Amino acid sequence: MTFKKLEVPTSSITEVKKSPMDVFQQARKEKTGVYIFNREKIAGVMLTQELYESLVKELDELRANKVQVETKKPDPEVSSHIRANELLDLVKTKIVPNTTIAVKKLDEQLTDFGFISKRDAFQGINELLEELQTTGKLTYVLSQAHATPFAIELIGEEDYQSAFVKKIIIRKILIKE
Repeated sequence: MTFKKLEVPTSSITEVKKSPMDVFQQARKEKTGVYIFNREKIAGVMLTQELYESLVKELDELRANKVQVETKKPDPEVSSHIRANELLDLVKTKIVPNTTIAVKKLDEQLTDFGFISKRDAFQGINELLEELQTTGKLTYVLSQAHATPFAIELIGEEDYQSAFVKKIIIRKILIKE
């Protein structure tokens, strides 16, 4: 059995007890934290004051940028039709027409884009497959959190090739405003 060597500096609790300043010098020299092991398990990480403060500053900046992104209002001059087309293009990068995709994965990808999931906690994907068999399509509605409510229709059919994973073949993706 081969063990993967850590690519970060390491030390032991014993070394920290003997000379903590040596561990801080190692962290300063490597410009990173030093993993401290206690009986072959990571007990913690030692950082220099400078590195700790720079990490806290970077984290604060990332949090501030996240708040700015979340509070940014959509441009009123951009029409809902353009946004719908952009979202459709984004969906088509993940869900390619005339390909097979697992139903669960399809539902997860669409919910990641902001569409409301159709899966039921108890029935799972059976409800989706029933809708597909009945209508020949799956309709997903964009959640109310978005400024431009619309739906997409996935025209397709169930792929019976796989016995273990339920898959569907997507033939077309359409916008329904």
